[in-house]
Amino acid sequence: MSSTKGKNLYFNDKSMDYVTFGKGKQPLVIIPGLGDGLQTVKGKAQLFSLSYRLLAKRYKVYVFSRINELRQGYTTRDMAADVAEAMETLNLDAAYVMGISQGGMIAQWLAVDFPENVQKLILAVTTAKPSQLARERIEHWQKLSQSGNFKHLMLDIAQHSYTQKSYQKWRFLYNIMGRLGRIKDKKRIAIQSQSCLDHDSLEVIKRIHCPTLVLGALEDDVIGVNGSKELAKAISGCQLLILKHSGHALYEENKAFQEAVCGFLN
Repeated sequence: MSSTKGKNLYFNDKSMDYVTFGKGKQPLVIIPGLGDGLQTVKGKAQLFSLSYRLLAKRYKVYVFSRINELRQGYTTRDMAADVAEAMETLNLDAAYVMGISQGGMIAQWLAVDFPENVQKLILAVTTAKPSQLARERIEHWQKLSQSGNFKHLMLDIAQHSYTQKSYQKWRFLYNIMGRLGRIKDKKRIAIQSQSCLDHDSLEVIKRIHCPTLVLGALEDDVIGVNGSKELAKAISGCQLLILKHSGHALYEENKAFQEAVCGFLN
């Protein structure tokens, strides 16, 4: 029996939303991407357990949001320290850790600063330092989010995150979501996107020594596939897998993604 729960965590005057699901014993921590700046994982436990069906069969999965009290100048490294504190609060000594996009930036710091917390590391569609392409995308989303144009923001994210084929399929849904939704907290998304722009772990990731898999997407139109390749080059003994027919949202688009993760973790 797998119980799916959404919860709140409190530590050191901070609070964090997280969800947990899955039938396995071994903990797998997932750190989501920049979308977390628009909405935390609150209320999404069911959705995640469906999206990550394959992982839910094998692991006890924890998905952590950023803390609710983000302040100006908060970095991806600060966010990693929060994840480490959250893990400690839940008595998760060591776990498999998967970071996706901005979550991958945070996961890099987690593995550098808190190596004892990370048994194996998966870095999906992420980079050690944003390329020109990534900077343009993030700066554009920053502008759209600050102007409050949620519909344009959602459609732009979808357009660049999915392959053309998938985008046609998802566009309708994103259009509706964009019309119904609104940006709850402009400051939160601004701080998170800024932390991506400032992220630079190139000098330190050579200190990552746990088994690591870098997963890239051939058609990644946000980070760019080279971001994944450079990252893999900088981490010693790291495995690199580039998935074809996949865009930046490869974790949603590609069944091969979860299979690759399971293969690596086993």
